[in-house]
Amino acid sequence: MITMGIGLCAGVLYWLAYYKLAFWLLIYATIYGGLGVLRGDNQVRWAYRGDSGPITAALIPVTWHIGVLAGYL
Repeated sequence: MITMGIGLCAGVLYWLAYYKLAFWLLIYATIYGGLGVLRGDNQVRWAYRGDSGPITAALIPVTWHIGVLAGYL
């Protein structure tokens, strides 16, 4: 949930054309989500997996796109 919330904030910054700040927020969200996947969060709740794996996988190409717009890549 936290990874998705950070991604949403980065989306708002992207919409407002703050590409550099949106890029760094997405870098943070990707690292935070990736560490959550490696740590194995939410192993107890089998009925609802609030795993950040799919969200992190979706944020990687978005981060690349915004990095190109910001002039970093």
